[in-house]
Amino acid sequence: MPLKRTMTRLVPPTALAAALATATLATTTTPAHADAGSGVIRGTVLETGYVIAPGIDVSLYTSAGAFVAATVTDSQAGAYQFSGLEAGSYLLWFENQNEAVSEWYDNQPDQLSATPVALADGATRVADAYLTQVSENLVRPTVSGTAAVGSTLTATQGTWFPTTSVEFRYQWRRGGAVIDGATQPTYTLRDADSGSRIAVEVIAVHQGATESALSAETATVTGGQPPVSAIGNTTPPAVSGSTTVGSTLTATPGVWTPSDATVTLQWLRGATVVGSGTSYTTTAADVGATLRVQASATKTGWTAATASSAAFGPITDSTPPTVTKPVNTALPSITGTARVGDTLVAGRGAWTGDPTAFGYQWTRAGVPIPGATGDRLQLTALDAGTAIGVAVTATNAAGTTSSASPASVVAKAASSIAVVAKSPKRHKLKLKVSVTSAGARSGAVVVKVKVGGKTVTRTYALAGGTRTLTLRGLRSGRAKVTVRYTGDASTTDARLVKKRVPVR
Repeated sequence: MPLKRTMTRLVPPTALAAALATATLATTTTPAHADAGSGVIRGTVLETGYVIAPGIDVSLYTSAGAFVAATVTDSQAGAYQFSGLEAGSYLLWFENQNEAVSEWYDNQPDQLSATPVALADGATRVADAYLTQVSENLVRPTVSGTAAVGSTLTATQGTWFPTTSVEFRYQWRRGGAVIDGATQPTYTLRDADSGSRIAVEVIAVHQGATESALSAETATVTGGQPPVSAIGNTTPPAVSGSTTVGSTLTATPGVWTPSDATVTLQWLRGATVVGSGTSYTTTAADVGATLRVQASATKTGWTAATASSAAFGPITDSTPPTVTKPVNTALPSITGTARVGDTLVAGRGAWTGDPTAFGYQWTRAGVPIPGATGDRLQLTALDAGTAIGVAVTATNAAGTTSSASPASVVAKAASSIAVVAKSPKRHKLKLKVSVTSAGARSGAVVVKVKVGGKTVTRTYALAGGTRTLTLRGLRSGRAKVTVRYTGDASTTDARLVKKRVPVR
C-alpha cells in the first residue's frame, strides 16, 4: 500500500476497543491469534521529514477490535513485522509516545474508520505509515478557472488533517518554477504564463514545521504574448596560437543555448575591429597590444546575445631587440662617515643598457680588499688614513662594465680613556688604565703625578688597550694625577686630567 501521511491525537486503543464493544458491528470475525497461522503483516514507519522512525509502538487488532499482538519498529529501517497470523481482517495502530503522535491505518483518526488489512492464508501484506506532527494532505489541492491570459485562477487547499492551529499558504508555479510574488489563493494569468502550465502548491504550517501538496497542472495557457527567450552563453569564446607577430590565431565560438543559434566572430584590438571569422594573422600594428574575439549569437524568435574571449597577448615583435653592454652615466658613490669603526654604503650610480645584475669591489689605496664584495664596508684599523673606494660592475646579456667611485680618506677612530687609581701601600700609587676605541689602541699612556711638591712623569706602552702600573717612592698626600693617551695610526689621542687620589 502506498506511503500515506497523517497526524492525529487519539485516545488509547483500549478505550476505543471498549467503545467498540458496546457498538453494533456488521462483521463478527473470530479473533485471530499470533503463531496460529502462516500469514505476515509488515511495513516501514517514517516520521516528520521522512526519516526512519525507530521505537514506534505498533499494535495489531482483529477488525472486531480484539487485541492480537504488539511490537516496536527497529532502529535501522524503522520496520515492524507480525508473523504467524491466521487468515482474516486486521487493524493496525501506530503511536509515537514521545511526540504524542498516532494514527490508525490508513491515515484514520479512530478505530471505527481504520482501514482493515485483509490477509489470505499464508499471504504477506505490506502496510506502511508516516507519523508527522504537521497537518497532512489527504486530498490534493485543485485549480479552477480558464487557462487563458487575463483570466483568474482560484486554488482550493484540498483536504488536510488536522486543521486546528494550522496556517495555510499558497505558492503558484509556472512549469514547475516558482512565480515570484504569487502567494495568494487566486492568480491572474499574464503574458509570461502564455504557453506554460500552471499549478498551485499549498503549504500547511504548524509550530514552524511545514508540509506541502501540489495540485495538478492546468492546460497550456493560451493568449497573450509568449515571452521571448534570450540566447545564453555557457562557455565563452577562446583564442589560441602564438603571441609572436605574423602568427595565425584561431578562435572557438564557445557554447550557446540553444545550440542551433547562428554565431559570428569579430577580432578586436581594443575597440577596433581588425578581422572576422575563426582565424586572424597578427600584423605589426598589433605589437604591444592584446586581442580578443567577440562572438554574436542570433536566432529567429530569440533575443540576440554577445560574449567575449579573455584578452590574448600582448603581441610581441619577432625580431629580438639589440642589446648593448651597460654604460655608466653617473659614477658610483659612497655614503657614510669615513672613520674607523663606521660603515660605508656603495651607490650604484646610473647606467644604460638595463643591467640585470650588479657586483661590488671595495679598494684600499686602489688595491682590492679581499672579501669586500658587498654593497657595504665596515672600516677597521687597517683603513685609517687610507683612501677607500668602490668599483661597481653592471652586467646584462651583452657583457659587463665597471666604474669606480671617488675615494674617501678614512679618519682615525675616536678614543676615550678611563683610569682607576688607589694607594695600596705607603708611598705607592697603583693605576689601571683602559682605552676604548674602534682603532687598534696600540699607543702609549703618559702618567703625571704631582704630590707633596714633587712631580713624577712616566710613559707606558699599552697592551690590548689596557695597562696596570705602579708608581713607587711618592710622597704622602693628595696627589693630582694626569693620564694622557698618545694615540696610534688608527686611534686619536685622549686625555684625563685632574684626578685627585690620596697617597699614603
